[in-house]
Formats: sequence, C-alpha cells, structure tokens
Amino acid sequence: MAKNLQRVLVICAAANLAVVAWDLATGGIYFRIFGIVFSSWEVAKPLRYAAVCATVAIWLRDRGAATTSWDQLPTFSARAASALAVASTIAACLFGIRAAGGADAFGYISQAQLWTEGRLIAPDPLAPLANEIGAAVVPLGYALGATRDTLVPTYPAGLPLLMAAAQRLAGREAVYVVVPLLGGLTVWITYLIGLRVADARTGLIAALLVAFSPLFVFHTFEPMSDIPATAWWTTAWAMSLAPGAWSAFGAGVCVAAAVLTRPNLAPLAVVLLPVIASSAPQRNRVLLFVAAAAVGCLTAGAFNAALYGSPFASGYGPLDQFFSRDHLRPNLIHYTRWMLDLHSPVLLLALFAPLAKPRPVVFWMSIFCVAVMLSYAFYLVFDGWPFARFLLPGLPLLFMLVTIVLLRAIAKMPTAWRGSALLLICTALVAWDVSVGARLGVFTIGRTEQRYRTIGVRLEKTLPPHSVVLSMIESGSLRWHGKLLTVRWDLIPDDRLDATVALLMSKGYLPYILLEDWEAPLFRQHFAQANALGRLDWPPALEYQGTGRVRVYCVADRGRFLSGESVVTLPIEAP
Repeated sequence: MAKNLQRVLVICAAANLAVVAWDLATGGIYFRIFGIVFSSWEVAKPLRYAAVCATVAIWLRDRGAATTSWDQLPTFSARAASALAVASTIAACLFGIRAAGGADAFGYISQAQLWTEGRLIAPDPLAPLANEIGAAVVPLGYALGATRDTLVPTYPAGLPLLMAAAQRLAGREAVYVVVPLLGGLTVWITYLIGLRVADARTGLIAALLVAFSPLFVFHTFEPMSDIPATAWWTTAWAMSLAPGAWSAFGAGVCVAAAVLTRPNLAPLAVVLLPVIASSAPQRNRVLLFVAAAAVGCLTAGAFNAALYGSPFASGYGPLDQFFSRDHLRPNLIHYTRWMLDLHSPVLLLALFAPLAKPRPVVFWMSIFCVAVMLSYAFYLVFDGWPFARFLLPGLPLLFMLVTIVLLRAIAKMPTAWRGSALLLICTALVAWDVSVGARLGVFTIGRTEQRYRTIGVRLEKTLPPHSVVLSMIESGSLRWHGKLLTVRWDLIPDDRLDATVALLMSKGYLPYILLEDWEAPLFRQHFAQANALGRLDWPPALEYQGTGRVRVYCVADRGRFLSGESVVTLPIEAP
C-alpha cells in the first residue's frame, strides 16, 4: 500500500513540475475537456503541490529504508549539479536577450567587434559636427577620444575580449552565448566550492540556490559583465581552495580576468590571500597568485592609459562624480531590502555560518561578501532591484553560508526526516525564487529587449540615405542593428534642439526623432519651452507596437502636418 501511494505521489509531483515548466515557458495553460476548464497562470501553486507530494513520498520511503535519501544524496550530487549548470545555460540561451540595446549591451558587443578588427579607437562619422554639438555625437557606451574625431568605448575590456573570441570562433551571434555559458560555469563552480569547504550536499544545495536566484537568472539573460565577473571570482575561490602551487596560480589568473571585467573590485583579491596562504607550499602559492593577479591589474591600467590618458582613469569619468559618503545609508537600505525581497529572509542565516562551521575559510567567505557590499556602498544610489546585480560576485558564497547553516540544522533531526525536510525547504525556496521571478517579468526580458533589434532593422530598410536619428536609449542599438547615424538628444542644451536640427539639415542630413514611451515626457520637459520641435505636435512616421510604444518622428513631416497635409503612421510590428 505504501509503495503504491509513493508512486502516486511521485507522479503527482512530476505532473505539477511539468505545469510549472510549461507556465514559465509559455505564460500559462488554458484548455477545455468536455466543458471543464483546465487552467494555470501561476507557478507558486503547482510548486507547492509538487513539494508536498514529493516530501510525503520521500518520508514514506525513508521510514523503513536501510539507506535514506539523506545518505544517498552525496552519491548523485555531482550529476545533479552538472544538470543544474547545463539547465541554467540552456534557459539563458532560450530566454536571453539577443540584441545590443541600451548602454551596456551595445557597449560590450560593439567593443567586441572593435577587438576583432584590431582597434579600439573608432572614427566618428559625425566628427565634423563635434565642435558645434559636442558630446551629443557620441552614442551610449562611448566617449569622445583624445582627438574629437574619434570615439572610445567606456566599458572595461574583460567581457568584450571573451565576446570577440566567441565571434571569431562562431560568428557575430555567438556573442550572446558568452554570458549564458559563464552562468552555467558559476553554478558548477559553486558546487565545487561547497564540496571543498564542507561536503557534496552543501555544494549541491548552494548551486541550486544560485541557479534559481531571480537576480542571477535575470542577469544570465543580459549580455552584461555582472555574470562574467561573478564567474571569475567564484572560480578564483574554487582554485584557492584546491591544493598545490599551480591552483594558486590559476586563482590569480581568474582574479586577473575578474579585474579586467570589473576593475573596481580588484581590492577583493586581498581577501583571498589568507585562503591561498593556508595551504602548502605557502610561499610559492602566494607568489604565483600575486604575480598572476598583478598581470590583470597592469593590463587594465594599460587599457585605461591608452584610451583615457591615465592608468587610474576610466571611461565613466572622474571617480568623485560617482562615490560619496552621502550614498552609504540609502545604498545599505536599498541593497538589503532588494536582496531580502528577491531571496527571502533566509539570507539572514548567513550571519550564523561562522558559528555553524567555525573554520577560517568560512570566516573569509563572510568577509568577502561584506567586501563586495562595501565596494558599492558609497557608489551612486539607484532605485530599481536590477541594480542589486552589483552584489552578484558575492552571491554564490552568500548562498554557501546559508546552506551551511541550513544543513547543520537539518542534521540534528532524526535520519528518516532529513531527506523530506531538506526537500521541503529547498522547494519552498525555489518556489519563492520562481514566484518572484515571474512577478518581476524575469522570463519576458528577452522578448521585451528584442525591440532594439526589430526597430533598428526596420529603420535601416525604411529611412532614406543620410538620415540621422535623435535618440537616447537607442542611440547605440540603431547604429549596431540599423547602421544609422545617431545624435544623443539628452546631451543637447535645452534651448538648442531647433538649432541642432537646422545644423544637421544644412549639412545634408535628414533628421528623425526616436522616443520610447518613457522618454517622451522627458523630451518635452527638456525642450518644449524653447523649441518648436520639442512640443512633438505632429504624428510619428513610424510606431513600434510591441511591449511599450516607440515612436519615430520625421522632422520634415511637422511643417506638412501643420499646413494641413495628413501624415500616415506606419506600424513596426513586434516579432
């Protein structure tokens, strides 16, 4: 009887997990059979049902088993962690962004193209206008070069170098696979760290928490540097924990890659030194680690000197524009709230990890997490949860600390209860993550960001030669996907819009204005008072009709419209 009940419960759990997967992939289920409606629009309920069914099934099995599921877990932990890593990579490839939109994605992807061409200083096609309209000729992700007829990338070289290598190996679209691969690597390396710090159970549960973290998942979809930086620092930790001199050298190489990817985190290498020095041969390990890590720092300095004039300069501008003591309090409040909202208050268990497992390495892992937070505590204050991405390099270790405490508590329970308790807790945490991710639209970001590619390709086909598009957020993507010239309207002085457009027309250009929904009020606020064009009082020539509206105004249409002619707005269909 118990065996049959177990089978039924396992089948029910599997069916509910299938519903969860379908809901995430398609947005929901709705069908009728004999007039009865079957529907599912949320993932929390089927996850809870699956958790209850599986927990009861395991408890029924473990009551009389000679070897409990808790005891068997280490035997398949490596395979399970591998499956998680592969699944993370596949999900990121399926749901991820495949467009060079905004500042970050365009900045990294276009810089990768420059690396494949063997240059980093690009000619500015609007250089003849730089003296008149200044930095407005520069798209997002770039700055004016030492000579005003050139453009230089503002982002560090680490991720673009990897993307350039991928592009050389597999073509231009391969740049979008780099971050998903590094996301999968991070999940696997998290397992290895847990195996070396504690045991296979710790590694598997920490890897599970990383793989389902809505913050982590969201950024595996983004062609940005957060996941690569996380992968390099996590791998550096894994290499630091391995014995031998050459593993310390490998840790230093990973730190060098991390510094090239996110230079401001270079001081974190100091936290790894005690871990490196804790194994023999101590002197050789420390020397090899420092030598390899120093190469990354020197290379980053040479990159900065070549593009910005000093090893200590960056493409972002002077540091005092970004860091301030006044930022400390709001940043600590924001980051703490975001992390607890995204991952539940279970994160607070990490505070007790040094007590649950009083080993020096656990202490240094805690210090590393704090150091990551402090690296951004004085940085600019942001108001959206995606900016918790700055803390991603510490996330695998943070989940490791949480897991250590959880497993220590479960280990005190009767053996027959441990497996079912662990499953119930893990499912509850995964359910939290998936529910939060669904609520925040994590799995829709790929479709939403596709507008950058769709609009760029359409405008390339539609707009006449010598067109110039005044844009802000799409100033880079239009150049990349549409091969169009762009001018940043947000960098034009309040009273100079009409004059700038007149200048463009006098040089033979045909000006257009592209505005996303959220940009239009800012545009009017910026220009309406002193510029006729700032009122946007004529119909757009084209309109994107996907998630959010994007309108493209032809400046020449305004005069025709105000004189009584009709202007037809052509649709740009969402994919």
